[in-house]
Amino acid sequence: MKIALAQMQMDIDKRVNEKKSLAIAGQAAKAGADLLLYPELTLTPFFPQYPSRLLEGMGIKPDAFSIEKDAQILTQFSDAARENGIYLVPNFYVKEDEGRLFDRSYFFEKTGRLVGTSDMHNIFTAENFYEGDYYHPSEEPFRVFPMPFGNIGVVICFDRHIPESIRACALAGAELILIPTANLTSEPLDVFKAEIIAEAYQNNVFIAMANRVGEENELTFAGDSLVVDPDGRVLARGGAEEDLILCDIDTGEALRARQKRPYIGFCVPDRQVYDFEAEEISLEKEPSIEDVYMAMADYDEGDPKRIQHFTKVYYYAHLIAVGEHLPLKVRQITEIAAMVHDIGIHKAEKSFHSTAGRLQEKLGAPEAVKLLRDMGFPDEVVNRVSYLVGHHHTYTNIDGIDYQILVEADFLVNIYEDDIDEKARENAFEKIFRTETGKKLFRQMWPLQ
Repeated sequence: MKIALAQMQMDIDKRVNEKKSLAIAGQAAKAGADLLLYPELTLTPFFPQYPSRLLEGMGIKPDAFSIEKDAQILTQFSDAARENGIYLVPNFYVKEDEGRLFDRSYFFEKTGRLVGTSDMHNIFTAENFYEGDYYHPSEEPFRVFPMPFGNIGVVICFDRHIPESIRACALAGAELILIPTANLTSEPLDVFKAEIIAEAYQNNVFIAMANRVGEENELTFAGDSLVVDPDGRVLARGGAEEDLILCDIDTGEALRARQKRPYIGFCVPDRQVYDFEAEEISLEKEPSIEDVYMAMADYDEGDPKRIQHFTKVYYYAHLIAVGEHLPLKVRQITEIAAMVHDIGIHKAEKSFHSTAGRLQEKLGAPEAVKLLRDMGFPDEVVNRVSYLVGHHHTYTNIDGIDYQILVEADFLVNIYEDDIDEKARENAFEKIFRTETGKKLFRQMWPLQ
């Protein structure tokens, strides 16, 4: 994926900041970015530099810079995400119905759907940072958002100084952690950089930090935005001026780092210490998709036709799963099933001199079970994949999106490999294809005449 960091200077006028922020979404999309991270307090000047009593003495209430939780600007960011086909993570000062105020980041999918929000947990008060006068601490645990390109957590500004914040996201499965921040030139930036490098290295995660720039009264925001990989290497770094920082990352590197150097695996995921929410916690290291591929290539050794076939089916399944925004666990099952779906062919040919679909299903399911169990996959993965293998030539009673995608991916390959005529091809399109991504891939190869 390509991540973009909006290193921005804020204006006193909220409308100017709104216009600039929305325009940057378009710029990032044109630059090929998949996700855009904004700095802390995307729409406002940095008002927490003043004690609230000082502003109140001037007739300015603590909520003066806030937006309502259903503010129109949220719809505008949603529209910008959808229109530009980019994931957006802005940070706002938000007022809830009860009057409580939060430093909150929003996570918009490229479809415009709001996936969720993250609030600052640890509220710090010091000179130039009177945040305790304004922010209510988060009432929710740290959350991780499953995205097509990996699990993503958000840790807001000061929270990154508390090691349990980054670790909570890592324990919840994050491969990338986003940090919107407001760092000053007067602060120890070299220490801040070393801190991010250490946290990325110790937790086997990518970390991306987007900072403000420019002068606001007596404060100067430093820029110096960063992207750091799980091995502690700085992949991108901003200067002191406004900029759009772009960086290509492979979130799979986080998983590979955990296999090679499993530091996070030695941490006991105690929720009394690490405040996070996750569907499940497992310190067991499951094999990777690459491991499954090599195992199937070994299984089909000497049969390039079969290896070519499952490679193509796997990649189409991957493209459809990403396009349909499957949760990571469902996507994993879909992709594994696509790789092993024809595992019964060799036994069918050897025992019955046939490659009939029913024989593949019957003989393939137990072979898939043996392969995946020997590799160390949990029962939930083994059982579902073996079910899909045992039904992948059955086109009725399709009971899940993973099943649907496997059938579509297999058809995309078989139609070409078997040189199916136009009438049969269109019949398959009408009766089989249901996902928008699958239909698009089909029509790219076989447009309507």
